[in-house]
Amino acid sequence: MRAWKKSPLLLLALLCGCTSGFDRAALQERLKDGSVQMPDSTIAEARGLKPQLRFPCRIAVYLQPEGHDWRWTPEDKAAMEVWAEALRKEKIAADVFPLPEMLAGKGDKGDLKELRLAAAKCGADVLLVIRGAAQTDSYKNFAAVFNLTLVGGYVIPGSHKDSLFMLEGILLDVDNGYIYTGVQAEGVGKIVRPTFVIEEKDAIALAKTKALVQFGDEVLKRMRRLAANPVFVPDVKAPVGSPPASVPIAANPVRPAPASDVPAIKPTPRLLPGGIFATGADAPPRRDPVNNAGGVMTGITAPRPNP
Repeated sequence: MRAWKKSPLLLLALLCGCTSGFDRAALQERLKDGSVQMPDSTIAEARGLKPQLRFPCRIAVYLQPEGHDWRWTPEDKAAMEVWAEALRKEKIAADVFPLPEMLAGKGDKGDLKELRLAAAKCGADVLLVIRGAAQTDSYKNFAAVFNLTLVGGYVIPGSHKDSLFMLEGILLDVDNGYIYTGVQAEGVGKIVRPTFVIEEKDAIALAKTKALVQFGDEVLKRMRRLAANPVFVPDVKAPVGSPPASVPIAANPVRPAPASDVPAIKPTPRLLPGGIFATGADAPPRRDPVNNAGGVMTGITAPRPNP
């Protein structure tokens, strides 16, 4: 008899699960599962990449294929169009367009070389690759006891589904693969519904919508920062120690520069012995055999006395 009285409590305990929370580390591993491989195999090659982005730029956007429990929807693409239009209006982007799937090749497996090639064919300057991952935690509340009546399982909201959706994107140069910035965002969606009609995809869709809003804000922030502080590095650098472009250089370095290019030097008069001023101070002194018989060296010839 006592066992019978305790059985409803035991059944209720079995029906009502407890929340376990999200495993964020596992979800991040799904985002970084190693499928996205950079085309450069060594650190030296990676350091050799130089930024060359100029604004306004053409941005190709690639949405990596979804997982088994969610998919990209037209509503998701409409949400991305909000920040894309803002970039156009601010003259940061000349155009923002989706990368055609038929050109992506093996991009669904993380081959960035294939994606860059496809973006280059479309005339893009940079490529924004976006991927997402979802995780759902399911549990029941005390109202789940009405699931035994069958009707209660369709009417009484006794089940919970909490979904965490994480987004990650990288903006890389189409020509050399230089990564300009990375963007991360996440959203949580919670729903409470009858056990027999609740679906995981609804919770994921709600979480994905929130994550996309945060992702768009981050994209605008990063792109505005890049446009305000351009990191363009010209391909050809002037050698160290070379004169500025504004300084004229003689065509023949062996020849001296023309006199017109050399500033005039005014002679400084100085007083010589005998009270004679020499105006050509920089000229070498010479001996006058007539007026300077005593060996006085002057820079000028003294006038001869009248007979």
